[in-house]
Formats: sequence, structure tokens, C-alpha cells
Amino acid sequence: MKVRTRFAPSPTGYLHVGGLRTALYNYLYAKQNNGKFILRIEDTDQNRLVEFGVENLIENLKKINLNYDIGPYKEDSHGPYIQSQRLDIYKKHYMHLIKNESAYLCFNEKDQLIPEYNVNKALLRIKNESFVVKLKVKSDKKMIINDLIRGNIEFDLKLIDDPIIIKSDGYPTYHFANVVDDYLMKITHVIRGEEWISSLPKHVILYKAFQWTMPEFCHLPLLLNPDKSKLSKRQGDVSVEEFFNNGYLKDSLINFVSLLGWHPENNQEIFSIDDLIKLFSIERINKSGAIFDRDKLNWMNKEYIKNIASKKFQKIINQVLINHNVQNTNIDIVKIANYCKERITTLNQIWDEIKCFYLSPDFNRDELNDFDYKNLFLLWATSLDSTDAISKEEINLIIQNSKKSLNIYGKNLFIPLRLVLIGQAHGPDLFTVINILGIKETIKRIQTQ
Repeated sequence: MKVRTRFAPSPTGYLHVGGLRTALYNYLYAKQNNGKFILRIEDTDQNRLVEFGVENLIENLKKINLNYDIGPYKEDSHGPYIQSQRLDIYKKHYMHLIKNESAYLCFNEKDQLIPEYNVNKALLRIKNESFVVKLKVKSDKKMIINDLIRGNIEFDLKLIDDPIIIKSDGYPTYHFANVVDDYLMKITHVIRGEEWISSLPKHVILYKAFQWTMPEFCHLPLLLNPDKSKLSKRQGDVSVEEFFNNGYLKDSLINFVSLLGWHPENNQEIFSIDDLIKLFSIERINKSGAIFDRDKLNWMNKEYIKNIASKKFQKIINQVLINHNVQNTNIDIVKIANYCKERITTLNQIWDEIKCFYLSPDFNRDELNDFDYKNLFLLWATSLDSTDAISKEEINLIIQNSKKSLNIYGKNLFIPLRLVLIGQAHGPDLFTVINILGIKETIKRIQTQ
């Protein structure tokens, strides 16, 4: 059996991290089994569509390198892969259910849905009257369905009302289109969120009504906030696009999301996508909800930033400088990149971390009045002017000389020098600051006061 998995989002807005995890797990399972990863756009709820929603979804999948094998613009014989283009297919199949009495028509009469169980009478009315189609579910029986994560799940069919499968606008509901498409597109494994468990018996009834072989079902645990509340799609800062905008790397986001519900056999936490394809298994997905721990994401992103190749990170720095109209700087890009890489958690923190080296120090000059700064600055400017090269040893000698000659040390030394050099009382050590600024720029800033 050739494995075929699918990610089937609605183009109703941005890609949520929950959707990213669903796409990722489907992608990993397909690739691990030399199968196909399919993208299907479920746009049957026409009232919720967002302009360019399909394009945004495809673009975000490209950004994170979850490239689908089959789907919109990559069709095979089982398409089209946008549901609004499959209405004739759905009509053929719901008519089949009506004729074999697995479903029935309900007509709109005075704002009420009135069922018509006589098939022949119902079919005569559908050309001229507004109707919906309902699936027959009501039963005294119980249904047991196997889930690859949760094992056997029991449902009491007495508690489930007959659902609408075709709406009055002619579009199928999720339940109907989902089942028809999964079967016709030869989906072997349905890997989706836990919120669809309650719909599972309706889907199984549809498979049985068509006498179709069912795929394997796998329902992923919920994503939770640290307070155990559901991570909501209404929270704009949990969209994949916002994470990119906020300076998170795609590799760290993929790595982090992969661990939201799944865990490897050991305690390893950093994985490449190739590692994940090799190690991922449905058997190691948890049943319980997965906590979205932003602190852990920040730690992971910081680790990935540290491992960005030097040349690549220097290009990132240069682009930040261009974005902030910084030109013709004499600061060594290698030094600034090495300094910055170890200190930031996200890429959008770069400018805040390095701007003190590129902009004139901005601070309240009254802050210097608490210190004997004039003699201190004179000593440092003179000492640095006679120095050919900056070293930690040389800076330490000037620090010791400041203490010996002027009796200035500790915060009385570091605070005024940091203020005049980088505009802030606290920050990196003096050697780091002077090494990045260079001797000429350091002396210039000291003598400006």
C-alpha cells in the first residue's frame, strides 16, 4: 500500500501553529514511508474565505520547506485539490446516498427544514425548491472505532443527530467532502487534530454507506497554553507568519513544533528535518495535550541562531544595517556578528543589540555629574591613543591604572565609560565595546564629552 497523507486547511486566514504541526506530522509520515504528501484546500465554507488565503497557505508551506507532492498547481488524476472545484463530484455521490436511502432530503418550508423520505418525490422537487441533504445516523447501536494513538474509541450513536452533508447553497459540509475526497484521493492515513474525534462516527457511517475501505485514523493531542487552556487560533501571535515576522527561524520552529505531542526514545531535543523523517513515529505521539512553552521555543531559537554559519549571519547583519539606513561604517562586521550572535534570542533583536555601536550615544548628560569623569576620560583617551592594538590585557592595564592613579574603579569607572561609549550604564565589558568600536571611534566618543 502506497502511503498518502494529506494536509487539508481552510483558506480562512493565517496558518496557525496547530495547522503547522498537522502538516508537519503528515509530511514526516509520508516521507518516512516513501509516500506522497498532499495539500487539499477545503474552501466549502464560502462565507469564511479570505482573499489570497490559498496563496498565503502555499507560501507559508514553502517558507518552512514542507513542499507538498500533490495538490493545487501540482495535480494528479485524483484532483482537483480545491474543494470548490469538485461540486459535480459531490453531487454524484450525495445522489448515490439518497437513492440507496443512506441520506435524505430536507426542504425549506417557512424557514423550517422538512424531511422528505420518499426518494422519488424528493428527487422531483430538487430542481425547483431549496433543500439540504442529511445523513442517516440515528441508531440504538454503539460504534467502536480504532485510533492509532488512542486505541478503540466507543461512540453512542443515540447521542448523534443526523448531520447536514449538503448545504442549501449546494456546497458540501466538512464531513461529506472530507470523506469523499479522502477516499477518491486514496488517502491512507488521516492525521488530524483531536477536535475532529467527535465527528469520527459520522465519517465512518459515510464510509460504510458507500461501502468504501476506511483509512487509518490518528487524532493529535490539543495544543495548550501553560495554564492548560486551548491555544486558540484567535491569538494572532500563534500564526506561522507572525513567528517569522518576530525573528524566529524556520528550522527552530519546525524542530519545536515537532515536539508538541511527539517525543523520541532518548532526550534529544535538536533535530534537523532529516532527523525527524528518520525518527518520527505515530506510536510515540502522546494522548494528552501538549504545552506550548514559549520559553523553550526561545531557547531553541537561540541555539539555532548560534549555529548559523558566520558568512550567512554577517549577511543578515548587513541587511539589518541597510534596513536602518546605516552606511559607510568602519566597524568590523565579523566582530559585530560574533558579538551579536551569542546575545540574541530572535533575529528581530539584532538592531536593538547592535545599534549602540552605530549610533551616537544617547543619554542624559546629567548622569555623568555623579562621577569624576573628566580625569577618567582624559586618562583613557591618552592611554588608548598610545596603543597600537586592543587586547584584554591592555584594557585591564588601563583599568588598573585608573584605580592606581585616580582611585576610580568599579561602577565609578564602568558606568561613565559605558555611557559615553554606548549610551547605557550597563552592557558588555569594556574590552568587547572598545574592540568593536575600534581605537579611533572610542577616543572620538570619549573626547566628545
